[in-house]
Amino acid sequence: MSDRDAVRDVLFQYTDSRPCRLLWGALGDGGDLADLDLADYVEVTRVTDGDVCLVTRADEADMYLRWDRSLGRFVYAAFWPPWGVVDAGAADRARAESLLAERDRPRPVPFAETPFANGGPASDLSDWL
Repeated sequence: MSDRDAVRDVLFQYTDSRPCRLLWGALGDGGDLADLDLADYVEVTRVTDGDVCLVTRADEADMYLRWDRSLGRFVYAAFWPPWGVVDAGAADRARAESLLAERDRPRPVPFAETPFANGGPASDLSDWL
């Protein structure tokens, strides 16, 4: 199953959320993900309780953003290959949108495919938060 299909499967569970419906439609129809506002992307991560994360790029660094229910905030981690985590922290909604605005357009990914999952390098950011 592709990342796109995995994200659509999660989004289908949250069709009562407008941002989730918009993203679900864009992913399924071959629609343009650029049509979604950054606020919609951020809301999707919160509504799905972190099951859908976002990845974006600035220069050579990849930044992942997810909702962390236990913190009640968004968590992000930036990776600069091959050195690993170069920046990480927690953010409120406004800061999360700002982080995304400073980079390339975000792409939704399932949680299991991120460095936050399965003991990955961002699974424990306690030193950064």
